[in-house]
Amino acid sequence: MEVRDVFELRKQGKIEEAYNAIRPMYAAHKGHYTTIAMFWIGVDVMRLRYQQRRLEEAYKIFQSLLRLYPTMDDKNLRGQATLLRAAMFVFDHDTSFSILNFVSERNVITKLTDDDWLTTESNGHPVQSLGMRIVGKVFKEVEGKPTVETALKAAPILAEALKHSPYNLNNQRYKAMIYTIMGKRGKAINIYRHLLRDRHRSVLYKELAALIDDRQLKIALLTRAIATQRDEKFRQRMRFQLANMLFNTHKPYAKYELEKCISARKAAKYAITWEMQNLSSSLNDVAAASEIDHKAFYRAQAAVVETYVKAIDIL
Repeated sequence: MEVRDVFELRKQGKIEEAYNAIRPMYAAHKGHYTTIAMFWIGVDVMRLRYQQRRLEEAYKIFQSLLRLYPTMDDKNLRGQATLLRAAMFVFDHDTSFSILNFVSERNVITKLTDDDWLTTESNGHPVQSLGMRIVGKVFKEVEGKPTVETALKAAPILAEALKHSPYNLNNQRYKAMIYTIMGKRGKAINIYRHLLRDRHRSVLYKELAALIDDRQLKIALLTRAIATQRDEKFRQRMRFQLANMLFNTHKPYAKYELEKCISARKAAKYAITWEMQNLSSSLNDVAAASEIDHKAFYRAQAAVVETYVKAIDIL
C-alpha cells in the first residue's frame, strides 16, 4: 500500500483503516508525504476518539499532532489552521485543557494570516473567521475563570483581534470583560452604553445589567434583555432573575415573569428548580399582571434604559 492509497481510504471515510495503514508506514519512513498523511489522518482519528469518548487516547493523539506539525511542510498554512481547529475541538471536549495557555504559549494569534481573520460565507450565511473563533474560545475560558492572571494573559490576544476587527461587537464585549476583572467597572459600563446606542442585543442588556448596582436600572435592563431575546428558552433564566427582583415591590409582575419562566422550562423539558418552586409558593395568592399591564411596564422600563444609554453622549 502506498500513501495515495491511504488518502483514498480517508476520502472514502474509512478512517480506522487509513490510520492503521499509515502508522507503520510513518514509523518506517518519516518522509514528506507520509508525514502529511500521518498529520491529516491523525486529526481525523483524534476527532473520532473524542466522539467515541475515548478521551485519554484522543488527547494523546492531539499531543502527537503538536509534535508532528513542526516537521511537516505547511507552506499554505492549512495544517496550522487545522491544528488550531483541533485545539478548539479539544477545548470543547476536555475541561482540563486550557485554550488560553495553548494560544499564549505558542503565540498562535500573531501567526494567523489575514485570511484567517476574514468572515466567510456558507449556504448564504456568514461564517465567523478562524481568528475570531479562537478569541471566542479564549474568552469563554476567561469568563469561567475571571482572575487577574487570566485577564492579563488574554489581553494581548484581544489586542491582536482588535487590530483586525476593532468595532466587532464581541471584541468590545471581551474588552469590557477584561476591564471588569481588572476592577475598572466604569469603563466596562461605558463600552456597553456606547454599544447599545445602535445595537439592541439581548446579551448586551443582560451583561450590562450584571454590572449595574442600581436596582431599578438593573430591572429595566433585564426587561430589555428579555424583550430583545426572541427564544423563550433563553429568556427563562432572565425571567426568573427578574421575578426575584420584583418580588418585594411588584408582586403581580413577579408572578407574570415566573409563570412565563416555568412554562418555558416545561416546554424545554428542563427541571423546575427548588428556588423556582419556592418562589412560586410565595406568590401563590398573587394574581399575575395582565398582558396589557405587562406591556405597559416593559414600555416604561424601555424609556428608562433609553434615557440612560443616551446620557453617555453628554458625559
